[in-house]
Amino acid sequence: MAPAENGARSEAAVEQAQKSKSNNAELLQLHRGGIPFVMPSKRGIDTSAPDFEVETVLDLLGEDVMYIQHVVLREVLELQADAEYLRRLGLNGRNDVESFRKCVPVVSYSDMEADILKVVNGESATSIFTVDPITHFNMSSGTTGGKPKYVPATKKAQEAQFGFPPLASALFRRLLPWPGKALNFALAGEIKSTPSGLKAGAMSSFVYRNPRFLNREVGGPNDEFCVPNEVILCGDPNQGMYCHLVCALARAPEIARVSALFAATVAAGTRVLRKQWREIVEDIRTGTLNSCITHPEMRAAVERTLKPNPDLASMIERECFQEDWAGIFPRLFPNAHYVGCVLSGSMLQYAPTLQHFAGHLPLVSAAYVASEAGLIGLNPNMKCAPQDITYMLWPENAYYEFIPIDDNSGEGMQVLEACDLEVGKEYEILVTNYSGNQIFLLLRNALFSSLHQCIKVR
Repeated sequence: MAPAENGARSEAAVEQAQKSKSNNAELLQLHRGGIPFVMPSKRGIDTSAPDFEVETVLDLLGEDVMYIQHVVLREVLELQADAEYLRRLGLNGRNDVESFRKCVPVVSYSDMEADILKVVNGESATSIFTVDPITHFNMSSGTTGGKPKYVPATKKAQEAQFGFPPLASALFRRLLPWPGKALNFALAGEIKSTPSGLKAGAMSSFVYRNPRFLNREVGGPNDEFCVPNEVILCGDPNQGMYCHLVCALARAPEIARVSALFAATVAAGTRVLRKQWREIVEDIRTGTLNSCITHPEMRAAVERTLKPNPDLASMIERECFQEDWAGIFPRLFPNAHYVGCVLSGSMLQYAPTLQHFAGHLPLVSAAYVASEAGLIGLNPNMKCAPQDITYMLWPENAYYEFIPIDDNSGEGMQVLEACDLEVGKEYEILVTNYSGNQIFLLLRNALFSSLHQCIKVR
């Protein structure tokens, strides 16, 4: 059956099931009857129900990844049907996979850079790649390619990038079910103005400045952060790291995990601790903040949270004074369950250092996130060793294609879909996102390792 016909059947069947208040088992039975598990985060799966099974949902996503991928591509092409770039290529409003793959060429960021920079520099008011107004530019971290890129962002793309999609968040909570506060080295980073007047910065900078984040119940039972917003928004990374450590250590028994977006950030935070633990101990002992913190708003916000705690200060002093810092995280945070951060790709180099500090705590790389598409993949085996990390391709945020590395077929460059991949082979990944960009996503060595579209980033 053609995707469009099957899609109509699935929509009608699922909507009917939802109207009758079907439970998860009934919705999943629809799938087993031949209806695709299409766009599950939009289809009424109750992630809080007792019958919600992580493994079952991951299996269904793996089975129906191509149907979901084609739905995403169709949505993107419908959204961007009038974009100048697609009209130039002769797509003419068509939104089927075959027309897209025939008309739209594979390009790299360098191919698009000149047109993107025209918008960045104010030389063009609109982008040729999207009909939606550009809200800002996500600047890639450069962790996999070296040079940061300006990635145009739109409101639709930003919705996809803000945190995990609901189903992914639920899976994450089920796989790592440990509530509590986190020493999460979250720093918003600098946002700069471009000549066009649009802002540019790291994707995380916009997430942490988004009203949805800032207006959460700070310090409430569902707020995992142990610091006030002023620490996250501080423009000085050294002062911000110091205050993260002070706030976390001041409530050390409550800390359930040590985390950051990237492993390099956790390593940097640990270096600050090794250098300034004596000052932090004194802050906790006296309930005051060291004079090295000069950022006025952050200083005032942190001091409001501090109370003198000589006993806790003595414990921290005793642990940090030891020459051997092996297992320092669980020694300082006795109720911590894991250390979480991206550990794959270029971040793998930090694994030995973090494992030394983590001691018996597992290193967890829960997801792979990129400026180009937000959530790329979820790690279904979150407690595996760093060298064994794989990510299950998350099919709802973007449309992915793959180019075999070292292809010796003699047929020119092959561009494959996820269903065409072969276990054990390496690929370069392409992404087409909701901002209308088709670019190389620089996962240069993505090893396909299972039939559930798991990739290993090297």
